[in-house]
Amino acid sequence: MDRTWILVADKSHAKLYTMNGRAGDLTLKQEWDHEASRKHEQELTRDLPGRTFDRMGDARHAMGQPVDPKDHEAEVFAQQLINEVDRGRKSNKFAHLSLVAPPEFLGLLRKQCSPALGQLVLDEVDKNLVFEDSETVRDHLPGAL
Repeated sequence: MDRTWILVADKSHAKLYTMNGRAGDLTLKQEWDHEASRKHEQELTRDLPGRTFDRMGDARHAMGQPVDPKDHEAEVFAQQLINEVDRGRKSNKFAHLSLVAPPEFLGLLRKQCSPALGQLVLDEVDKNLVFEDSETVRDHLPGAL
């Protein structure tokens, strides 16, 4: 098995390709669409508490949140993607993994990788190619013939 999986993703879309060898064609295996990542922040925070009074005095303050809702949704999506890829690793469905994503999302994917999955990462490309065709994605992979 000399199969490589290529995960091409951004905060709201992802595609998983397979490739046999470094000279093989890319074949689309699966696509994901994360609706919550495309929502406006106002839609994600609709149920948050409003304002509160100061314990002393008449001042009022907005109730803050520890994490930006858009960033949280990106983290959730990255975790979902890595969980799916890790299931493939545990089933020995691929020998190498390439990650292609914009720099910020690539960092989230990297952070979610287990050490065992991280050892299979062959390439990382910090570009948003999720809406490009498979040939364009292949051309950006280091070492692709």
